[in-house]
Amino acid sequence: MAIGYVLLVSYLDPALPWPITFSRAEPWTLLFLNLVPVLILHGALLIVTRRLLLSCWLTVLALGALYFINYIKLKELATPLLPDDFHFLKAIGVNYAFFAQYLASSRLQLLLAIGVLAITLLLYRERPIGSIKGGIRWGAAVLTVILWSTLVQGSAPWKTVYYPGQLQFEPWAPRDSAARTGLITNMILLHWELRGDSQLQPNIDASVQLLRDYGLTSTPPVLQARSPLPDIIVVQSESLFDVTRLNGIDTDVMPTLHAAASRGWSGELRVPTFGGGTIRTEFEFLTGLPLAAFPHVRYPYLQLAHAEIPSLVRELRSNGYRTVAIHPNGGAFWNRNHAFRALGFDQFLDADAFEGADRYGWYVSDASLVDRVIAELRDDDPPQMIMAISIQNHGPYETVPLPSSENPRLVQASLDASSTHSLETYMTLVQASDQALARLFEFVENRSRDTILLVYGDHLPALNDVYAQLGFRDGRKPEEQPVPWLLIDNRSREPRVQDGPAWLLPTLLVEKTGLATSRYFSELTDLGFANAESRIPFDVLKVLARLQFDSRLGLLDTVN
Repeated sequence: MAIGYVLLVSYLDPALPWPITFSRAEPWTLLFLNLVPVLILHGALLIVTRRLLLSCWLTVLALGALYFINYIKLKELATPLLPDDFHFLKAIGVNYAFFAQYLASSRLQLLLAIGVLAITLLLYRERPIGSIKGGIRWGAAVLTVILWSTLVQGSAPWKTVYYPGQLQFEPWAPRDSAARTGLITNMILLHWELRGDSQLQPNIDASVQLLRDYGLTSTPPVLQARSPLPDIIVVQSESLFDVTRLNGIDTDVMPTLHAAASRGWSGELRVPTFGGGTIRTEFEFLTGLPLAAFPHVRYPYLQLAHAEIPSLVRELRSNGYRTVAIHPNGGAFWNRNHAFRALGFDQFLDADAFEGADRYGWYVSDASLVDRVIAELRDDDPPQMIMAISIQNHGPYETVPLPSSENPRLVQASLDASSTHSLETYMTLVQASDQALARLFEFVENRSRDTILLVYGDHLPALNDVYAQLGFRDGRKPEEQPVPWLLIDNRSREPRVQDGPAWLLPTLLVEKTGLATSRYFSELTDLGFANAESRIPFDVLKVLARLQFDSRLGLLDTVN
């Protein structure tokens, strides 16, 4: 049994020796560290089922699922499976339809499920082991619980056994760490590291003193509020990226966006995620909080589930705005139902509001999303803020169901056939997004009511094979590439080009409207979108962000 697990884990994990070798001790140490949780799981299943073959089968299924999901995540997002990914199990029914796009056909999935169920039922007929009963069974159960709970908590002696320093574990580089330590060990060490950070709370006295020393306890200047207040439309465009940043790609699939930049504010946006993780960029924009200040947080809507979260939405509501979020996907996905209430949205229109809407590719089209945004705006209503989050351009791109006539030859660069198809599919999707945005731009420009439109991308598309083959014109890595942003004001044609991070993007709306905001947004706006990072040290920014998140920034007013 143990030998079988050794062979299986060694074969599945690139960090472990395969073929098996006895020439050095280090690989066997890694094997042992990665097998410990596997053996504990096997023991727990054996105690519960009292059937040896069944417990082996269920353990193998768990390992297979773990490494398969890790393979898909590495392929699509260039990052390994992480402890926080298990949050998705809380709503597996909601999330399955989305993630199933990355698996084989639905028929194959059904056949696989039937096969797994049949084998499991067959093995359940195995005769139970007679010696695993009574006191022995209860004693083994207690021992297993102790082993598992202490391993999860990182209690002694596990931290000595796993000695992260000698394993060259680096929490800021999980992919590199997993390649050195093995997938399972890397997840254990990450869980310990991030769990410890999540318990840190800023020392209030020390924090206020730090901000006082840096001169952030004085009152920032008050802006002149715009009258009348404009409607605000924000479009977070799924995987929006300028493909001409790639070597050998000259086809502009965003002509509308580029043309509109000449009459508005625009630039490059640095986002906190790559290839996926939409809510990371979304959270930064809506809150103005840099996720770098919360290094334990991978999925903010799942991990920062406060009843109320300070946000741009709440700032706008306090100034009389009606706030609406629109996203044509299930509201339970990414925990948005709860998160949007916590952020202060008055209403959230999810997939239920798009029943029967046109699709383009896998998902509801951006054209349908634009239709809904326009339908929500009324000239005689109080000022509105509409946050529209698209999904049309989401991958996987290998098998997107586009008519062949709508997937033309767009790529002349030297790429293999599979990568060429994926890139051309993505470019076709972005062309459709650009056409939908053209209609929204025209609507905004022709409105009699003051209106601001902000469009930005959430992250690069998951096209890792394309990036590896082509590279980028600026020579930077894929995860260092920016996405575009554009702000159009139908009462102004002042052009401006600025680059900055996603968490400072809401300050542009504060600047444009002149709204009275809380201390945090006033400070950020005063620092400036393009200059804030150079004007404030990260340790000060981290304190500022954490006090804001805990709604304690008002303490600054008490030290003036």
